[in-house]
Formats: sequence, C-alpha cells, structure tokens
Amino acid sequence: MKYLYPCQPGGRLNIDSEQFAKFDNDERWVAETKRNGWRCLACKDGSKLILYTRRNTMIMDKLPRLREALRTQLPDGTIIDGELMEKRTKNVKELFYAFDILFHMGRPVYNLPWKERRKLLEETITEIPDLIELSVPTIIEKRKLYEDSIKTDEGIVLKLIDSKYPVGNTKGIDNPFWIKVKKPENYQYIKEDDTK
Repeated sequence: MKYLYPCQPGGRLNIDSEQFAKFDNDERWVAETKRNGWRCLACKDGSKLILYTRRNTMIMDKLPRLREALRTQLPDGTIIDGELMEKRTKNVKELFYAFDILFHMGRPVYNLPWKERRKLLEETITEIPDLIELSVPTIIEKRKLYEDSIKTDEGIVLKLIDSKYPVGNTKGIDNPFWIKVKKPENYQYIKEDDTK
C-alpha cells in the first residue's frame, strides 16, 4: 500500500478560554487523551506488519509481542493511526495507543466521518493489556478529561465527529477539526471561525 502522511491537529486552545467552554459539553465534538509517544501508523500489508513514523520512516525496533499482536488482529490492507509508547514514557514498553483508521481491508476510509471511522476502528482492533490500547472518546465534561489527563499525559485533542481525515502525499496536513488542548505553557488561541 502507498504510504500516506497522517494529519495533525490544526489548532491549539487554552483550557480556560471562553472558546473551550463552548466545547465542554458540545456533542458535535469528542475529546481523547493526547498521549506522549511516537506517532505511528501500523500497516498490515499481506502477511507483513510495518510500523511507520509520521515522516514515512520505518520503525525498526523489534517489539516482538506488539508486532505479533497487531499482525494477528489487523486484516490485510489495513492502516491504523496511533502512538507508539516505546522509549518515550518511562516504564512503558511495546504499547500501541490506537485512535484512528485510514484503510480497512484495502479500502480507503479516511474520507468517512470520524464517527464511522471510529466504529470501524473498534471492529478492527481489540485492546490487549500492556500491548494495545484504544483511545476513549469523551463527549461531555471534556474539562474533567483534560484535568485527569495532564497528570500523566499531554492534554486532550478535540475532534469534530462528522469530520474527514485529511491525508497528505508529501507531508502531514493540518486538520482544522482536530484541536489540541495542552498544558498552559504550550498553547495559543485558535481562530473563532475554526470552532464552527
């Protein structure tokens, strides 16, 4: 399968701004914990399981248990987007944090709405303790998820449930419907228009 560069959040938001207050219980948006790891695409191509970084570099670490778990679960022609929690978080090894799907059994699904991709993701991959973890979308009380997440992780990412997943042929594309909410020292305001 041809490599496609994964999208990245296109905005940042202050947790204490009036703009965030609009998102907190808005059911058109979900929030997921932003983990601290390597962005990783898990690609099942025939019998091969290939792990790529967001810059189209193959991840060569052996990771035997994780690779076998992904190879066993993913159908041929499937690409899952996530974070590899290896060498970046103390005492966590071979953990794949899955949050989106780009291809399913050879069919591109990145143009489907997030809510449909999410259903496919849940049908495609199953959690395995200490190896595979699925993000948990939160619809209401997003502020609470943020407050819980910054204790161990980077914050949250807001996602519009009807949004597509923009892929790039040469580089990652900013997704205006993915918005990072990180610790105060790492934010900037987004444009008002981006929240609609």
